[in-house]
Amino acid sequence: MPTWVLRAKNPEGEFLRAAGCQWVTSSGYMDCITATGKHLGHFPSAKILEAFRKLPEEERTMPASALPDLKPEQRVVPEPPNKGLVLKVHTRAMSRDDKGAFRKVTQEDYPLMKVDAKRFHEQSHYFGPNTDYMWITESEWRDLIPAKPIKGKKLAIGKAIAERLALFHLMPRRLTSEGAGWGKSQLRTVRLDLLVDEVSAEKIRFSVQGFAHLGSTYDAPKATTPNGPLPFGYEAPLHGIVEFDRAKDRFTRFDMIALGDVWGRWGDANNKSQTVERPGRTPILIAFELAQGDSPTLRIPPGGNGSYVGPKSGYFSSAK
Repeated sequence: MPTWVLRAKNPEGEFLRAAGCQWVTSSGYMDCITATGKHLGHFPSAKILEAFRKLPEEERTMPASALPDLKPEQRVVPEPPNKGLVLKVHTRAMSRDDKGAFRKVTQEDYPLMKVDAKRFHEQSHYFGPNTDYMWITESEWRDLIPAKPIKGKKLAIGKAIAERLALFHLMPRRLTSEGAGWGKSQLRTVRLDLLVDEVSAEKIRFSVQGFAHLGSTYDAPKATTPNGPLPFGYEAPLHGIVEFDRAKDRFTRFDMIALGDVWGRWGDANNKSQTVERPGRTPILIAFELAQGDSPTLRIPPGGNGSYVGPKSGYFSSAK
């Protein structure tokens, strides 16, 4: 829950303030509270977890019936589009072995953490998987389904979805900042197509093919660290499988992966190198899957912050 919700003049803000919360961000300021609003401490720890376990059941859980529904005018955190699609997005830093196969990162992969095992351990969350959510409106996903599907036919995914995916979700910096996104001027190219692989009375199966390039063009001599001269960049081929149930009129599968490389200076608040920066081209894999179920976490807004899908963000208009 971001800080702007804490400050909101609505029931959610009132609850957080009454619980003693001061800052609620992803950068290290945290508050641990119970379902009923009892403040346990500022940072998760074994001591706080033990204190939570000792609480009475009614302090640890709260039935949904005890929480009043918010009126539309009271909401500050937006809901997913009505009858829209929610895709769960996973971002992870990887490396390659001597044969070019992907492997997990190690401390040796990061020059700025090579001699600091403690920092590598403390910042392990920067390697992923980071979880985010992509929203697609009902009218947008309906445009993906051909009225008369023909096996072998290629269909271009609309500009709105393709640019939203590239600008807001093909962003390696999400590993270190929930609000990171590309400016529209940084979009060099994005292409996303559906190829009809299978057609029956029950379903349509597509394969996804595409490519995206954002930020700088790779220049090996300049891709150094720390504080190298090459600006941040990312490019990735896109592959996936999508299935649509014609009888139920809904998607049952939407799997896609960006097998991409990142380069250049990540940049902190002062545009200096971050410890996750590596020289050369290094793999950042971003995977998409259909979010299914009714878990509250599946309603988290893109970027973890409702303002990123607001009118000024350009999320649904691509006018960033």
